[in-house]
Amino acid sequence: MLITLTWLRLDASRRWRSLAVLALLIALATATILTSIAGARRGQTAFDRLWARTLPATIVVLPNQPGFDWAKIAALPEVAALTRFPVVFGFGVQGYPAASTGFPEADDQMTRTIERPVMLAGRLFNPRRADEVIVTPRFAATSGEHVGDTLTLEMASVKQANQGFDGSTGPPLGPKIRVRIVGVGRTPWGIDADAPPSPGGVLATPALYTHYRANMIGTNGQAFINALVRLKGGQAAIPAFRADLARVTGRSDIDVWDNQQQIGDPMRKVSTYEAACLLAFGLAALVAALFLIGQSVARYTSATVADLRVLQAVGMTRLQAISAAAAGPGLAGLAGATLGVAGAVVASRWMPIGLASIAEPHPGIEADWAVLAPGWVLVPLLVLAGSAAAAAAALAAGRRQAPQRRSAIAAALASVNFPVPLVVGARFALEPGRGRSSVRSEEHTS
Repeated sequence: MLITLTWLRLDASRRWRSLAVLALLIALATATILTSIAGARRGQTAFDRLWARTLPATIVVLPNQPGFDWAKIAALPEVAALTRFPVVFGFGVQGYPAASTGFPEADDQMTRTIERPVMLAGRLFNPRRADEVIVTPRFAATSGEHVGDTLTLEMASVKQANQGFDGSTGPPLGPKIRVRIVGVGRTPWGIDADAPPSPGGVLATPALYTHYRANMIGTNGQAFINALVRLKGGQAAIPAFRADLARVTGRSDIDVWDNQQQIGDPMRKVSTYEAACLLAFGLAALVAALFLIGQSVARYTSATVADLRVLQAVGMTRLQAISAAAAGPGLAGLAGATLGVAGAVVASRWMPIGLASIAEPHPGIEADWAVLAPGWVLVPLLVLAGSAAAAAAALAAGRRQAPQRRSAIAAALASVNFPVPLVVGARFALEPGRGRSSVRSEEHTS
């Protein structure tokens, strides 16, 4: 170990630039590979992690019947929570006509007991205040409107609402309400609002519906009010709920949408494809790194072995030579792996990519130590093992070279036990040597 450390100190002071370049190459490759693997894992699990955090609606129930009695549906044994929404134009956002506003919230269960958003900035709105809204991350990014900024909501007139106004026949002619953005959040139900090409969405409080009910559903009693329902047993409870729904309503034609199928399955399909692309990119980077960096490590090690052969002549063992030759690349591997892991942590700021990014419940920097920790350990070990193998191969190749011409005088001095300095000096003077330290025969004889 002392010999190895001594040689490392000498070699690093002499060839530190080469070691620094090698460390940077290893860091770049490590960061690329680990970022790809960690990004793939993060993207593939994004929707499931969002689903687990938000008390999501299991189903959408669509009787599409004016005056439908939701109280008896909420009382069914399978139902954990229910929130109603009228299928009408709720409001537009002045200056952002393409913004998704969804359907109005008809009660305060939305965002509390069902579809509780993950808040990425600010806070959830007060359900009793009509002048507060939350927006989706994409709306904040595309509009430049953030927490604390104000928006103007445009309502339909009562006449327009009675005529079934949907926003496509002209501008809304009702009240204009000034509201403040109090938070940025996302839920599974609102995920479509952030899917391109949508510019994002705005979610108002149930108090807006309470105060401006006539401007949303009119006064003629013809509006449909449907519901989101969270079931106690999740997807497994859907068949039992369907049977009870038909029993208490006397209708077997009510549509019941499974949100896992309608929202979750398409998201998983796309995010799985995106994850596979990232993994393929990481694999390609790994293969390229093995060839390019492996070649650099082998060349560095071979040059070191050529220098160490001189020390072998005075007693350095083969194991000591391999250890000394591998020490520099091993140190560069450790430094490069550390920088690479740090780079992968920083690069996680832009992960996951593609459609999975609109479902990520914790966007920003996130260290996936299940990927980073093994990479931090394996990269230096791979570099160390590769350099040791290259050193062993170089030493073996040196032994297979043609026998060195020995000096009879030096051999005679050694046989009569002359002092070691005298024998070594005679060999340096009278024998040509091998490899980089060899002397051409004409120069030596001169």
